[in-house]
Amino acid sequence: MNTKCQLRWLFVAQAVLLAIAGWRNVHQLNPDAIAYLRIAGYYAAGQVELAVTGYWGPLLSWLMVPLLKAGVAPLLAARVVMAGAGVVFLAGSLAVFRAFRLPPVSTVVGASVVAGYSVFWSVRNITPDLLMAGLVALAVSATVRLFLSPGQRTQGAATASCRRGGVGRLSIVAGAWWGVAYLAKAVALPLAVLTTLALAGLALRRRAELRREVAQRLGLLGLGAALVAGPWVGMLSLHYGKFTFSTTGPIAHALAGPGAAARYHPAMVTLHQPEVGRLTQWEEPSRMAYRLWSPFASAEHFQHQLAVMQRNVATLTDWLWGVRWLSGAEDSRGAVRMLPGFDLLGASLAGVFGGVVVLFVSRRRPRRVRWSWAVVPVVGLAGLYLPFWVQPEDQRYFYGALPFVWVLVLGSWRWVCEQGWDWTKRIRQRVFRVAGVAFVIPAALWLGVGIWGIPNAANRMAHALAAQLKVQGQSGPLAGSAALSGGRTGLYTAFHLGERWLGDDVHAGPADFELLGTRTVVLLRGSRQAEAFGRSVHWRRLEAADGVVPVVVFLRTAAELR
Repeated sequence: MNTKCQLRWLFVAQAVLLAIAGWRNVHQLNPDAIAYLRIAGYYAAGQVELAVTGYWGPLLSWLMVPLLKAGVAPLLAARVVMAGAGVVFLAGSLAVFRAFRLPPVSTVVGASVVAGYSVFWSVRNITPDLLMAGLVALAVSATVRLFLSPGQRTQGAATASCRRGGVGRLSIVAGAWWGVAYLAKAVALPLAVLTTLALAGLALRRRAELRREVAQRLGLLGLGAALVAGPWVGMLSLHYGKFTFSTTGPIAHALAGPGAAARYHPAMVTLHQPEVGRLTQWEEPSRMAYRLWSPFASAEHFQHQLAVMQRNVATLTDWLWGVRWLSGAEDSRGAVRMLPGFDLLGASLAGVFGGVVVLFVSRRRPRRVRWSWAVVPVVGLAGLYLPFWVQPEDQRYFYGALPFVWVLVLGSWRWVCEQGWDWTKRIRQRVFRVAGVAFVIPAALWLGVGIWGIPNAANRMAHALAAQLKVQGQSGPLAGSAALSGGRTGLYTAFHLGERWLGDDVHAGPADFELLGTRTVVLLRGSRQAEAFGRSVHWRRLEAADGVVPVVVFLRTAAELR
């Protein structure tokens, strides 16, 4: 069976596995998903004034709109779109492998690894990270082909593109892919700037005579990106009254500020009234008060920024290192922390290190070691997140690195073998097999988790509470989190009921909730807040329908509501 046939069957297998995983996780929910689903609902209902936000990328919600208008349930629509994101990721990864000219066997093994991870990632969260990863892969592959030297454009993957429409067309296509990636998630725009400029610089290395040609290609690439991203940037700028391409950066940086209180979004840790028409202010956090800060305001702030960056370097290194063999996993979150990387043996980290060494230390022209160019998007992606607060379980930020890491691992080992050392010839194929297995095993394990179904205690409890509150005929705003594994039970319950969620404050008492007009409060059983509500005459406890549960619900008494 030839490579093309194998890859076709791989896409078929991926589609089947995506469908099974989506069915097994159809009720999977996360806090970000609520924002994207609500925004999609606003678009479907024509409520554009509520749908436009600079914090959430619009593309994921846009893709859900046709399904919602066709009558598909919101969570099912999200599952379909996330499955499509998995297909885009595999297609983008294949484009990367072709752009870097991987051998057929390496391409098939790498594509299989990507397919396995894509199934798990498609159901782990409803976020645009997987979609953006695929779009960035398509953009980088086109950009790499774009900066091939004139001599190299006569052979390899770029030939077909040059014949079909020339370099100009390829430039526009590369920019358009970057623009679409930006619509998925705003971080793709600065990543586009860093990546394209770095690749252009590599193309010009020791080839100053290509300066004008490279500048023309950059200009056309920028035009392609502007044609796609420009309308949305204009919309956001009109919406906020100033030039805006995203509000995510300032908010994310605020969360990395000094003090433990800065770590949380106000929408999640304060009692408040959402804007009229919204279920939760989490749909538009840009309107809330964040503690903005500058690392240059004082020496203490600068030291804090350096500490944040140092911590993030350790987290990023963990994501590339492999298994933490000596750590335990008491729950799904612990399992993710125990197996944080793409492979079992730290080959990912070695590959990135090898790419950096060859790219900046080797005396050979960068075009002769083109595989080392794959380090550019990896370093760019890591660098963009360094100033912000990155949690160990936030590997979704780094999904897009996987195909490039695979290229770097194979390229690094091939470069070592080319040095002429005898020992490399004897173990060359064995090392490739070991590296392949090191990537395949974790991909297969996470694929199995996705097929089996990811546990989500918070959403399971929210479903039960929503059903019970409907039977009780209880309506009106909810508040409280009752955070369990998987998220905030109170927020999820409000989403399932279609009721407004008024936030949470662990230091607030019953009177504070009453002032907001709260009808239902969801709290952790045994917490101080739950004990305070139990002593209040204005609230009555809702007995759980299925016995002892980790959360408790309090309802306003009938006398208090009159």
